[in-house]
Parts: sequence; structure tokens; C-alpha cells
Amino acid sequence: MTSKTSIAALVLTLFVTACSGSDEDSDAAAAPTTGEPATSAPSTTEAPTTTPVPAEPDADAFWVGDCPLEVPTGYDVTCGTLFVPENRSDPGSPEIGLAVAIVHPDGEVTGPPLLYLSGGPGGSGLNDFEVDPEGWSFPFLEGRDLVLLDQRGTGYSVPTLDCPELAGDTPPGEAERACFDRLVAEGIDTASYNTAESAADAAELRLALGVPEWDLLGVSYGTRLALEVIGRHPEGVRSVVLDSPFPPNVDTPVAEVFAFIDAFEVLLIDCEADDYCADNYPDLVDNFLTAVADLNADPGEVTGDDLVIGLYSAFQDVESIPLIPWVITEVAAGNVDALFEVAELGFTRRYQTDVSDSEGMYNSVMCHDEYSLGDYARAEQAAVGAIPPELESALLQGTFELATTCEYWDPTTTTDNSPVVSDTPTLILAGAYDTATPPSWGYLAAETLSTAYVFTFPGMGHSVLTADPCPIEIVDQFLADPLTQPDASCINELEWPWFE
Repeated sequence: MTSKTSIAALVLTLFVTACSGSDEDSDAAAAPTTGEPATSAPSTTEAPTTTPVPAEPDADAFWVGDCPLEVPTGYDVTCGTLFVPENRSDPGSPEIGLAVAIVHPDGEVTGPPLLYLSGGPGGSGLNDFEVDPEGWSFPFLEGRDLVLLDQRGTGYSVPTLDCPELAGDTPPGEAERACFDRLVAEGIDTASYNTAESAADAAELRLALGVPEWDLLGVSYGTRLALEVIGRHPEGVRSVVLDSPFPPNVDTPVAEVFAFIDAFEVLLIDCEADDYCADNYPDLVDNFLTAVADLNADPGEVTGDDLVIGLYSAFQDVESIPLIPWVITEVAAGNVDALFEVAELGFTRRYQTDVSDSEGMYNSVMCHDEYSLGDYARAEQAAVGAIPPELESALLQGTFELATTCEYWDPTTTTDNSPVVSDTPTLILAGAYDTATPPSWGYLAAETLSTAYVFTFPGMGHSVLTADPCPIEIVDQFLADPLTQPDASCINELEWPWFE
């Protein structure tokens, strides 16, 4: 049994050791020896704009420093920066700095640390904790250190691939091109901001912290990264939790078009089984398709495509799902304002003024890992004739926009996304209504994992750990004993959605 500051002590030792070079080295670049950061990251909610450089750059160096996030009152947090090559295949590659925060539990450490990998791609792990620290208390801080990593290009890491160009009035396509051109002009190798490099970063972080083994928690895109870690760098990974899984062998450009259809079919089944929903909303399909066609033919404030995309988003939110039959019925009757009860309008990613989302990192990862040249034509061919024609333009819109961006943002001609084969114990959690990472993706991931437990939660959308205590209870059991299938009987007690 070790004290709660075990990782903090390790990283402080690493810091002091890294700074105790020869006198000649010290004269050239004097490093602090008091536990202060080599270069302090700014304590602000804005992303840093310059790359901190250690006194003696080392790809495996972890430097303890001030926390860039605002540490919530009552929490014990150690922060630092991991320095890694931007491009591991280039011996002359510059180093980049990855922001790390380690949240220590109250009391003794009784289990291995848990590394959290945030979603997006482009999300900030540090910011996810910063905005809701209490949400991490159980079970993620129960007797273990919680390690938060801002993946390369995101959050407080430097450089950031944020795109403030998206904040103005410039059309989205032009703004994204302007962001890409700026990043390239700044010397950033955008092609190096991908899942394989991020997986290597995670493996180096474990070694730099001196952690013998740890567990991984990935949410949404973070599950894609976690799978890459156990596929390429399985050493030291005790177990993996995948919330809303995104396996590499999903045909993303095509599958994203059909995700809405899958969720709508679940809605029809659940509505028919619910007396209130069946009695009050008997014609959902006809009402929906008619409303889409009419609004596209005579658009006002809301178009038919807006309705489709709005509901696409609503399916991901557990509180919005029960309202969807009502929204469809109201919009079909002429009350288009009903859509605003569950969704905001808009197709494209917009700039977030804080560190919570790196738009450029999203593009780099998706274009490098998921999209190849010609994918839109392939997705269109798969969709036309297979989905209602009223939905074609809306459901193909996102694929078209991303495929267009990827024509210049690190375009590829082939993408090798083989399934991950692993014997690492893996817990897979999925929401029955999820349109971002449909539940079928979880079963696809499990096909090549020898020890995998898959659970689908009725009435839930994207990121089930934020929706109900049931999946959290299952995670708690799994982390305590990854080799034993957890008791998931609490799923049988879920009666969602309560249609309104």
C-alpha cells in the first residue's frame, strides 16, 4: 500500500534528476532545482500559445510545474508536461509539450492509476475534470490516482490545433482552410497529430511517470485511442473501459450516414412498446418524412435538413430522447419551434472560446485515420436507395463536408484500420440510441478482444457514464476485478425512456 502522493513523489524525483546535469550543461541552460517548472504554463482558461522547452529537451522528460487549469478547491493535483517528438519517424522532429494533471484520491492509494482519454477528437482531458470535478469522485478517485492527459494538439498542450478562424463570419469551409494554412505556416506538421502518435504518447507517459501498470478509460474518440494503445503498446495496461466505443475497423464515412436510421428504428420499437407513446404518436415515420420533405420544399427558419440533424444530435442526449416523438409530431403540425426544445441548429463545428475543443485536431485525426480520398462518393453510393430519399441530403451532409476538408487537410488514398486484437480485459458500454458511436460498434470491437464484456443501456445516448449510476456501478466492479464479468443486473431496472 502506498500513500496518495506516490505518483507525485515519482514525478518530482524525475524532475530533480532531469535537472541535475553536468556543470557544463548547467552553464548552457540552467534548470531550476526546487521543483519549479522549467517553463510555467499560464494559469488561464485559454490555451497556451507558445511551446515550453525544457532546459535539456528529452523525448521522455516529464517536468513538474504549475497547473494550467484552475484546480478545484479541496483537490490534490500534481501537474506537469511530457515532452515528446512531434513526428517519431523524423530524427530531426521538434518536441511538443503535452499537459498532464494527476488527481490524487483522499486517503490511501490501493489500486493502479487510471488514465483518462477524452473524446472528440480534440477534447481536453484536463478541462473535462475542471468543469465537473465532483463527477469523477466515484469510482474514478476511489483509492487510485486519476491521470488526465491533454492529447497532442488539444487543450493546454502545445502547440494547440485550435481554429479561432471559425469564430468569425467567414464561411465554415473557408475558415477551416484558413486555419490549416496558418498551422502549416507556423511549422506544425498536422499529419503527425493522429491516433498512432497519441497512443505512443500515452505509452511514454506511463514510463515517464514510473507507473508499472494502469487502467485506461476512454470516452467516444478516447475509446479509439485506448484501443490503439492496447493494440500497439499493451505493456503495462491492466484493463480498459470503453464508454461509447469507436473501433478502428468501423467504415466511418458510410457508418455515420446510417447511424441515425439505426437510432430511429430503436425509437419506433420503444414507442410501440410504451402505451403512452403508442397512443399519442402513432404515425412517427409518416409525420417525420412528410415534415422533412415539406420543410425542405418551403423552408423558413427551420429546414427539413435542420430537423434531421437536430434529431441526430438529440438522440445522443438522455434527457432529449423522451421528447423526440413529441417534437416530430409538433413540427409536422407546423410548430417548428418544438425542435429548439431538444437541439440547436447547424451542421458544422464552430469555434469554442475555451480549451474544451480543438477543431484542427479533429480534422487532423479524422482525415489521417478515418477518411480516404473518394470516401464521399462511396458513402453516397451506399446511401442512395438504402435510406429514405427525404433524408439523403441531411445524412450525407456531414460526410460531404469532412471529405471536402480532407482533400487538403492531410489527404490519404488508403487507410489501414485493422481491428485491434488483444487479450487485455475490456469493458464496453454503449447507449441504445447513440448516433455518434452506435451500439453495434461496441460488438464489432469485441469480436477481436478475447476478454470483453459488452453492455448496451436502454434509453441512453452518447457517453453513458454521465447518464445514470448503473454503468458507473458496473465500471466499479470491473476495475476491482477485470477478469470477472461484472453484475449488470441494474440494466434490467432501467425503464427509460419515459416518453413525454
